[in-house]
Amino acid sequence: MSDNIELMHRFRAAATKFIEAVDSAPHLETEVFLANVSHSMAELYSVALSLPAVEPETTGTDEARFGTDKWDELRRSLREKIGPLDTYWTIFDFTEKQEPVQGSLGRRHFGEYFDLKQSLQLEEIGVPKSDVLFDWRFDFRSHWGRHLLGALTAIHHRYVE
Repeated sequence: MSDNIELMHRFRAAATKFIEAVDSAPHLETEVFLANVSHSMAELYSVALSLPAVEPETTGTDEARFGTDKWDELRRSLREKIGPLDTYWTIFDFTEKQEPVQGSLGRRHFGEYFDLKQSLQLEEIGVPKSDVLFDWRFDFRSHWGRHLLGALTAIHHRYVE
């Protein structure tokens, strides 16, 4: 379990760095913000890939939910920061032949911000470590990991090329 404790510290640090990068949006120029957030996204993805498969001790967690007002405020702030570069086209499942769908950095892909903020609170409210690890890995593999990659790909095409 000590390896898992170290990994939990690394994941918490990477998730916190990503959250702080998103929170810094109002104070930075767009290109600096996107550079910072893309670095933190890459680090977070790398650490999340190492999250071990564990069985939870309990059958569920009661996560605190963020209200829609906070979500709407963040979404507006990010869309304003990114401007017309907010939208892009992507394929949802690269393993299937599909029509492209429109994505939004501010609306859809920074939603992982809230998922991570909520999941980081689990330890603070006394959820067993195995449950926390289970939730972190499950959420990464089933939801926000895919969105994070879509956002990172869009940022790469807009600002790196």
